[in-house]
Amino acid sequence: DGEEGYSPLAYLASPDENPAQLLEREQTERLRHTSLIAALENLDDRSRHIIKARWLTEGEVATLHELAAQYGISAERIRQIEARALQKMRMVIPA
Repeated sequence: DGEEGYSPLAYLASPDENPAQLLEREQTERLRHTSLIAALENLDDRSRHIIKARWLTEGEVATLHELAAQYGISAERIRQIEARALQKMRMVIPA
């Protein structure tokens, strides 16, 4: 229904933000999230895991060397895979 994040109290949280601004911000965040999911789905499994481990983790991010040991390749190769994956994602995510 598109209102799963709706809360009337959210409109009262910030006196500087009117309901239209709040709605626009929420829609923008939802679009970014949807675009991020689509961009991740566009990657192969290894690239997706590397991006998630390096950029999309709540805790401590994985180092290039940790991922290199996990995949049995060099840290430089992990960096290359990460760079290519980020480039692919930028093509899918609107600016």
